[in-house]
Amino acid sequence: MKKTIIANLAVLASLSSASAYTVSFINVTSTNEFSVPVVDNAGNPIGVDSGFVSAGTFSVAPVFTGAPTDIQVIQSTFSSFGDGGSSFSNLPSIDGFFDGSRSAPIPFESTDPPVGESVFVVIGNGDSLSSSTEFAVFDPGMVFGTDTAVGSGALDVDVNSTTLTADNLIFGNILENQTLEQTGGLVFEETIQLTGAIPEPSTGLLAALAGLALAARRRR
Repeated sequence: MKKTIIANLAVLASLSSASAYTVSFINVTSTNEFSVPVVDNAGNPIGVDSGFVSAGTFSVAPVFTGAPTDIQVIQSTFSSFGDGGSSFSNLPSIDGFFDGSRSAPIPFESTDPPVGESVFVVIGNGDSLSSSTEFAVFDPGMVFGTDTAVGSGALDVDVNSTTLTADNLIFGNILENQTLEQTGGLVFEETIQLTGAIPEPSTGLLAALAGLALAARRRR
């Protein structure tokens, strides 16, 4: 009996020491029309073992009204959660799809960040957050919790044509009825298209516009 108790305590100790909170994110649970591939601004799918995709938090939650115009907000305020890969990878090895996860210990009953903070999935066209020039940001409407008392806690973010809406894709575009060459002409209901910063008017253009306005006033 004593040996059994000691063995059970050892198992609980190993579970506690190895516990970690895991956020999984995927856009290809199965290759069908409900999957949501990711393409760049030119319409090319993000290749396997390239691109950037990660789950994490924003130091200041992004509030975008209309079309976002500055990707520096994403690059400067997003923090990936825990450890894990950040390039596109998936079991079928098809461009445009990711199946990743990130994990780190979040002690049971902890109230420290990121507990209670919103989870975001950020997708980029570069090999890292800083090298990406085009982005999409998906808000699954989830918040970080904690590890359980004797094991791991988890969140599963599934990006598909049911969960993806214009409201929760807070950066990027949604294309409808797109096909990818690697999938044999399969038509996807929705596709995420990355978008870059919308250039602000140059100083010269602003000066020219001001000159035109002044000329118009003089004619009156």
